[in-house]
Amino acid sequence: MGLSFPLSCLASESDVPTEGISSKIDLEAILVSIDNFLNRYPFFLFGVGFIWLVVIPLTEEYLQKYKFISAINAFKKLRNDPICQMLDIRDKRALAYLDSPNLKILNKKVSQVHFVEGKDDIFVKEVLENFREPESTTVCIIDHFDGNSLKVAELLVKNGFKEAYAIRGGLRGNKGWQEIQESLLPLSVRVYPKKKNKEQNESGIDANQPEEEDTDSGIKRSEQISNGSATKPSQLIPQTQSGVSPYSNV
Repeated sequence: MGLSFPLSCLASESDVPTEGISSKIDLEAILVSIDNFLNRYPFFLFGVGFIWLVVIPLTEEYLQKYKFISAINAFKKLRNDPICQMLDIRDKRALAYLDSPNLKILNKKVSQVHFVEGKDDIFVKEVLENFREPESTTVCIIDHFDGNSLKVAELLVKNGFKEAYAIRGGLRGNKGWQEIQESLLPLSVRVYPKKKNKEQNESGIDANQPEEEDTDSGIKRSEQISNGSATKPSQLIPQTQSGVSPYSNV
């Protein structure tokens, strides 16, 4: 009888029905709950739809109007897009050391307007004097390094420019205009410090040129070049074959 008691208990536990326990998710109940929530808060659905269909696309489109661009892609855009122009926002001191890229090969001219933080209105006014139709103008902005180029790009887009691109690295930064120019850019658009240009452009002939001898007349000629000007050839007194001057007996 003692052994039969626990067995009977186990038997009674095994007879408990499991119909109330279900491992499946009641999809119908979830859908009903969602429907009840939307009926109770209809403006929530409208707000989500508005953000998804209107706000996000407009934001993406707006952000695409101003962004960073590599130096090589900026050159390609300047070359291929007739409405694309370049704006140099460096100060006069920087321009005196390193001039803007020369875009004559593209039949374009670089506009130079110095950007100073806190004087946005003055800056925009000067830029608009250089670009009469901003709504149909794309601008590639170059600074000494990255600097304020992206800020200026956003500012110009807000003031009516079609697109504005900040050249990453500027003129002297990492992968900027100077760094890639030797291998990727044409010679005419490359930029060098003005002092270096001055030294390279100085033309002259070496002053240590060898003397030339006229073997027919036995006369030596020497030219001394100084600062690009040459002296007249000088003649030595002719000598006889014996080495005695013909005027010694006079």
